[in-house]
Amino acid sequence: MWLMSNVEYAALTTGASVLMRDGFGLKVLQCQGNRIVKLFRTKRLLSTSVVYPYSLRFTRNAKRLNRMGVPSVEVERTFYCHAIRRHGVIYPMLEGEALVAILANGEANDDLMEKLAGFIAQLHKQKIYFRSLHLGNVLLLPDGRLGLIDVADLSFNWLPLSMWQRRRNFRHLLRVSQHRQLIERFGIERFIECYLDAAGISCGEKSRFLSRLVTAPT
Repeated sequence: MWLMSNVEYAALTTGASVLMRDGFGLKVLQCQGNRIVKLFRTKRLLSTSVVYPYSLRFTRNAKRLNRMGVPSVEVERTFYCHAIRRHGVIYPMLEGEALVAILANGEANDDLMEKLAGFIAQLHKQKIYFRSLHLGNVLLLPDGRLGLIDVADLSFNWLPLSMWQRRRNFRHLLRVSQHRQLIERFGIERFIECYLDAAGISCGEKSRFLSRLVTAPT
């Protein structure tokens, strides 16, 4: 890991565009050469992120996704900058457009929604549990495939995902009001049924999945 000085951080981010920030400061920057700098803060002193930073989790997850055939970013370098008290990763921008932007620019795109349902089903078949699943973290790539960004909060399970985990993934996907409205154009129940078909869920389990989705705990 690169122990980055304040001077080096300033040189890296001079002229950068801010892509994301929150109440704690900058989160994602687009720097020269279409390099992305993603910053991670330690949220609690008593946290596993103190000994195993999110930057390393992000890098590990991105590498494993790519090995499994799921397009994701390719991290060039991880760093820690004491001056800003942030860990970070540097990677070339993944070419593509976020689904939220595509869907917000026009009418319901049935082919894209069916592709997304099948993509989620494939992730679950591969025992991948992406806790940060939402329309802003899934990109449509130039070759027509879907890819993932912001992959720090992701796990690779030994066992098949439970129905509770699958429902929780959908609750997370639908909890952002704008994203839910975009999916409603296609039809939420129709979207979930496309997923269930692609996932090979039995008819009996389908009805239970749909009926419990609304009341499943987060």
